Parts: sequence; structure tokens; C-alpha cells
Amino acid sequence: MKLFLTFAAGVIAASGFAPFNFWIAPILALAIWFSIIKDLTFQKRIIGSYLFGLGLLLPSQYWTGIYVGNTPWLVLCFAQASFYILPGIFVRRKARFNSFVFAGSFVGVELLLRTIPFTGFGWSRIGFTQIDSPIAALYPVGGVVFVSFIIAFLSATRRFLPLVIALSIVGLANFVPDQIEQKNSIRIALVQGGVPELGLGFNSTPKEVFNRHLEQTKKLSTGNELIIWPENSVDIDINTNPEVYKEIVEQSVRTSSPILVGGVTKSPDGLRNQSILFNSQAQQIYTKRYLTPFGEYLPLRTIAEAVSPYAKEITDFAAGQEDTKFKISNFTFQTLICYELINDVFRDSLTSDFLVVQTNNATFGDTSQLEQELNIARVRSMETGRNVAYVSTTGVTSFISNNGTILQQIPKFTPNSLIGQIDTVDGTTLTQDYGKYLEALFLIPLLLLTILRRVKK
Repeated sequence: MKLFLTFAAGVIAASGFAPFNFWIAPILALAIWFSIIKDLTFQKRIIGSYLFGLGLLLPSQYWTGIYVGNTPWLVLCFAQASFYILPGIFVRRKARFNSFVFAGSFVGVELLLRTIPFTGFGWSRIGFTQIDSPIAALYPVGGVVFVSFIIAFLSATRRFLPLVIALSIVGLANFVPDQIEQKNSIRIALVQGGVPELGLGFNSTPKEVFNRHLEQTKKLSTGNELIIWPENSVDIDINTNPEVYKEIVEQSVRTSSPILVGGVTKSPDGLRNQSILFNSQAQQIYTKRYLTPFGEYLPLRTIAEAVSPYAKEITDFAAGQEDTKFKISNFTFQTLICYELINDVFRDSLTSDFLVVQTNNATFGDTSQLEQELNIARVRSMETGRNVAYVSTTGVTSFISNNGTILQQIPKFTPNSLIGQIDTVDGTTLTQDYGKYLEALFLIPLLLLTILRRVKK
């Protein structure tokens, strides 16, 4: 019965993610998980922790199999659930410092989620669920890792003083001096053109996605300092289609605005997922560096093709090698292309005036993936102190302030343009400066404490 309750606790934790966004749920779920496993035998702690991970991952990541079948979704979840056994390994019956051990090992769980295998898939990290909670104040001072640690610690502590200390840290985070300096604002138009059909065949009709975004752009007048299209909005190779190239340039000239588009181009090394800034010509280019495993490249291709017939439809992309700071007038910006949002390493280098996120959600239909990705973008806005222009083919295109608030938004699956002012900033957050050290800060004491426990045994 207790082991079944750990699975139920995982399901409760999953409701912290969109579409439910119950931020209190992961805290309660981790408290249930810890309360159960701390009194179990080693073997049962392992089983219970695995079941918790399974209960969390299956509902929160179900959208990964929406168009490719249930097998990849199940394989992903059953494999990643094994990471959740870490607290079962480190927590011991009636041992001191169990609350710290539980929190530190949970940081290890989310480190594994975001790094292995094949560069990881850290989409369902509990640290992404607190954007609308009081704990969100920790994002600029310690990031997702700090949020995950505090959640787990609060869930596990049973003593008054540690609880007060943890809550005080959350409260004091609101008064940490802001290292971000507000500058000027820039007028931007975000174009959500839509697609002819949801799913893997969103670009089955050549130029259809491009034409939809072009038509929305033709409705725009002058006065915008930048126009942004989403990832895959140009569904035909710009480099080999001069007509497409010409039409983008013409709209840039007509509106007196540079246009940032997203498209796939061919190169000798393979396909490239790129953001291209147009004015009178293609001036600056960024190539996606953090590719999506099983989406833009296929690890273990032979095995994958044997498991799923859809695997043969995936063509391997070539990753970019460097960041690009786009320059327009007196401003600079950087763009993250879809999956790059979940890479903590990229967060630390986002130091331009504002941030752009370009994504194509059409391949996941009308699922919670759309809102989950938007919430991750809101988290990154707080972690970096950057205001974000978030633009998608199908939604939810939004302007996000650097405190994670959605300022303006286009409804899902509604072709339209969103025009607004985005503030530019200067400086870096504490998360950007020191956040990369936090995993080691929590995990090294955990290992030392484990060794000390064995010595005293």
C-alpha cells in the first residue's frame, strides 16, 4: 500500500505542471514521498522512489508520444524514472540530516534528468513549477537548482529551526539588490502565422507555413523596430529559393523593420535549424546549438528504427558552434530556439539587451507542451533578468517581463500579430554569475555526509 502511495504522490507532483499549474502540489507530493521512504527498508525505498518518478513523468510527458505512438513516451518515462531512486539510496531510517540528504539527492535527480543520456531531457524538473508561487523569488538568486533544493528541503524537514531558516531564505530573496539596470524600450511585432495541420506533417505543403507568416507580416505597418517570426516559419530552404528570400527582404524594406525568421537550411554537414535576421539582405545568422534528441538527431538509430516506424522520418541535423548577438539599431538580443530553453548552460551567457525565444509547437498539437514550454520561458526570464519575446507558430506567442509576468498574448491556434514594447536591460543576475556552482555545492556535502555515515556505522 505504501509503495502505491509513492506512485500517487508522483501523480500529484505532475499537477504542478501545465495544464494544472498547482504550484503547491509538488511540495506536498515530495513531503508524502519522503514521509514514506524514510521508514522503509533499502529495497522498498528504491522501489518506492522509482514509482514516484514514474507517477510524475508519465502524465507530465505524455505529449511526447502524441504523434509518434506510445512506445517512445513509455520508454522515456520508464528510463528516466530510474533517476528518482537516488533519494532512496541516500535517505536512511532514523538518520540525522535526512532532510538535507533528501534535498541534496533530489538535486542529483534533476542533474541526471538534464544531462543524460544524449544531453538529457530535463523538461519535467520540479524546479520549473514555481513561477507563480512565492518561491519564484529564488529564480534570480539561485535558479532552478536552488528552487528544487528548497522545495525538497521544505518537504522533508520536520524540525522548527531548519523550516524557519528555509522560509527566511525565500522571504529574503525578495530583498536581494537587483543587479539588472532597466534601459530603453523597443517596439516589436511577433508573428504567429499558424500551420495548415498539426503534427509531424505541419510543413507537408511546401511554402504554406511561410505564406501564412508572410500574409500576417503584410498586414503590419511601419513603426516596429523588429519583426520576429517563429522557428520553422520558413518551411523551405531560403538559400535555394531566391523568391522566398526576395519576399522577406521586400517586407523588411516596406515596413522599415529588420525581420528575424526561423528556418531549416541545408549545408555540407547536414540540415541546420537557423534564425536569420533580414534587412536589405540576410545579415546575421544563428544556428541552433542544443539539438533535440530523437527530434533533430537520432541516437542509437538502428534500435530506434526497430522500436518505432516514425524514427526513419527523422533526419539528423548539424549543431551550431557559437552564440550570436544580433544587432539592430542601438540594441542587441539573443535567441533561443525551442529546446535550447531547457539548457541551464545557455542561461548564463544571455547578457544582451533582451531575449527572443522562437519555437514551433505544431508538432505537439493541442497538448500541455505549449503551456509547459511557455512556463519554462517565464522561469528563464526571471533567472536572466531579461524581458522575453516568445514567438510560436501555433501559440502561445507572448511578451514576458523579467519578473515572469505575461504582459500580452495571442490565443493558441489564432493567426495574428502581437505588437508591444519590450524593455531592454543591462547587467547579470546572481543566478547567471553563481548558479552553475550550486549543484556541486549541494552534492559534495551530500557525498561527504554519506561517507561520514559509513565510517561511523
